[in-house]
Amino acid sequence: MAQGFKYVYNDYGNDPTRITEFLMTNDEAGFAGEAVKLVAGRWTKAGATDPIAGFLTANVEAGTDKETEVILAREGDWYDAPYSGTAAAGFTPGASAIALAADGLSANSATVTGGPLSVMAINTNKKTARFKVKNRQLS
Repeated sequence: MAQGFKYVYNDYGNDPTRITEFLMTNDEAGFAGEAVKLVAGRWTKAGATDPIAGFLTANVEAGTDKETEVILAREGDWYDAPYSGTAAAGFTPGASAIALAADGLSANSATVTGGPLSVMAINTNKKTARFKVKNRQLS
């Protein structure tokens, strides 16, 4: 399984903002590092081009009223994450509309328009990159 999005640092030296007051959508499981959004007051998986609210900090089992913690995606936050797919020609440092992969744990390097992520650096040997969330739901 992919490692998901991992918080690296904030441009302004701010510690990550953690949110614990919302529950996961009933009967939905999630994985540490997975991109999520808020819908009707509950965390749910973010789609390929959805604004991202944050990333789960731990795995969540499917069930009813499951508590979870999310690191808020804020201006200035950098994340390391894997990328999947056959990289499009536009998947280069500076690209600013990379889509999420279907698993929510990685970026889709084949889709470089309409997505919420920008990319600063790409490690082709490890198939990872450093991202910022450009299209954020809560910040």
